[in-house]
Amino acid sequence: MPDHVHPLGSRRHLARPAAAAALAAGALLPVAGFAPAAAPAQAQPQTAAAPAQSRYDRITLQALDDIVNGTYTAATAHFDPRLAKLLPPDALADAWETYQDEFGRYRSHGDPQDVPFGEFTVVNVPLRMERGPGEFRVTFHPDGSIAGLLFLKPGVPIS
Repeated sequence: MPDHVHPLGSRRHLARPAAAAALAAGALLPVAGFAPAAAPAQAQPQTAAAPAQSRYDRITLQALDDIVNGTYTAATAHFDPRLAKLLPPDALADAWETYQDEFGRYRSHGDPQDVPFGEFTVVNVPLRMERGPGEFRVTFHPDGSIAGLLFLKPGVPIS
């Protein structure tokens, strides 16, 4: 299986020269199997605060939610002009369908992790797919616009 599923390499053979712009998807659904163990009756469990989300995390999770829900135009709202041209909503829809053909249907996602990469910020979101784990990766310019969007298998290095 390839390191990533490229929308241009899909069986739909999209005629777009956007090799660097794959896509990502996922929804804001609870992650199954990650519930905390029950505390003893005499101890009241403390509710752990959810990790603080950056603006990049919020945009990434919204884009994932939009993709999972089939609102591809909304998912492209923060694309920079280059990515918007290379990856219009119909190409994003095709890429998501192709990814699910390989990994199975989307089940849930984990917490986003931000990684600085030169002038960019890369946000990785682990995905729980029907046939195993996946990863949604979004790359941001400092102004908050999206420079890249990828659907990946887990563990693909940032490059």
